[in-house]
Amino acid sequence: MRFKLWVVALLMALVGCSSGKPPKPVTHTTAFAAGDYRAVYWLDSQQGQVIGLAEKTWQGDYGQYRSEYAWRAGSLRALKREGEKLVDNRLVPFSTHVRFDANGEPVFQRYHQGDALLPLDSATLSRLYQEANQIQRQAQAQLANNVSVLQAQRQGEYWVDCDNDRQRWAFSEAIGPSVIQRLNQPGTFVIAGGSPSIGRDHIAFVVHVEDGKLCLQRPRLLDE
Repeated sequence: MRFKLWVVALLMALVGCSSGKPPKPVTHTTAFAAGDYRAVYWLDSQQGQVIGLAEKTWQGDYGQYRSEYAWRAGSLRALKREGEKLVDNRLVPFSTHVRFDANGEPVFQRYHQGDALLPLDSATLSRLYQEANQIQRQAQAQLANNVSVLQAQRQGEYWVDCDNDRQRWAFSEAIGPSVIQRLNQPGTFVIAGGSPSIGRDHIAFVVHVEDGKLCLQRPRLLDE
């Protein structure tokens, strides 16, 4: 009798496990730099599959923006982006919102540039779709290379991070002595890509520099 009760209890436990909720998404942060392009990525995955990505991007004199993307079953379904872009030698605010079906075809679009509402042609929509998937692959490659995002302000001989903890940084020779001298000025806040280590973090490249402490927050643009 006890054996039968134990078997019933075990079966009920197995059924309960199989009907449980999927694990919560996991977010990893990484960074990338190439030419004037600098970006921080927040990559969301669930059960080994990418479901979302947010980014903050700087493009030198060409502007800056923040974006958020959503994937479903491996297919990009939505993207939203807002920021400033260079138009006729001046920075103009813009925002883009596009939704796609499961086949990658756009089913909704809205693009504002300045005060104007403008249509996006098929070539631009295709480029946005391909760009989003390329950014996802780029972020995954940086994560595979163990590139982390490091943020801190120079205070005395230390760097103070966003948790107000003191850190020591070692800069890559590729950054250059004149740039490092600028970064080491008191009060300078730096967002960088590199690898944290016990005793001294290793900075591989600089993403963005501010004159005051302004810790970077994840963009949240999609309400999906």
